[in-house]
Amino acid sequence: MTAHLTEEEQVEALKRWWAENGTSAIVGVVLAVSGYLGWGFWQDKQQADAETASASYQTLMEAVVAEPGQLLSEEKTATANHLADELKAQHASSLYASQAALFKAKLAVEAGDLALAAAELNWIIERNVEPALTLLTRARLARVQLDLEQYDQALSTVADPNSGSFKAMFAEIRGDVFLAQEKTSEARAAYQLALDNLITEQMNRRPLLEIKINDLQTVSTQVNLPAAEEPAADNNNEAGENS
Repeated sequence: MTAHLTEEEQVEALKRWWAENGTSAIVGVVLAVSGYLGWGFWQDKQQADAETASASYQTLMEAVVAEPGQLLSEEKTATANHLADELKAQHASSLYASQAALFKAKLAVEAGDLALAAAELNWIIERNVEPALTLLTRARLARVQLDLEQYDQALSTVADPNSGSFKAMFAEIRGDVFLAQEKTSEARAAYQLALDNLITEQMNRRPLLEIKINDLQTVSTQVNLPAAEEPAADNNNEAGENS
């Protein structure tokens, strides 16, 4: 009898709980299922977007194949820019879109359109989809700004904080900017910093950096040399003139 009453009590307790919490329990289950399905849908969409972006980038690369040592024809350049713009518009947050913008910047530099190149490089930096690519893009942007004689902007673009393995590259670019400004002591210090922070993969830059530093030391020595003293007047000549 006690067992029977206990079962009835359990049933009644379940009924009361359901009356009080049944609606919220259903909502919770629905939300949990929706969340799971939504997460799965989001993952599927991300995968599909990535595959589409990859295919678009592959199409771009195939469209711009040129003979070794040859520049792209006007037709291929126009096609490349069109495909890159489509990729940027449809997949702006993807790494492929940033790579497409980097390619557009390269074409712009080759065409002498430095303003367009800077715009494409800034587009990549603003999105920052991959930190290493962003650092590389900052280096290229600073080079473009140097060519545009935008010296302050170039120095700001390759400011040192958080540059990681790009520390030497950034320092060398700052040295080039200082040199363009005829700030030889600052340029020499920047080149020395670059030399001191080369990593293994950058050791091919060592000879050039050493040349840059030595050239600036030579210039500095020449500037600091005392002016040659004028030869003393010939005493005999003076004596002759006075006689």
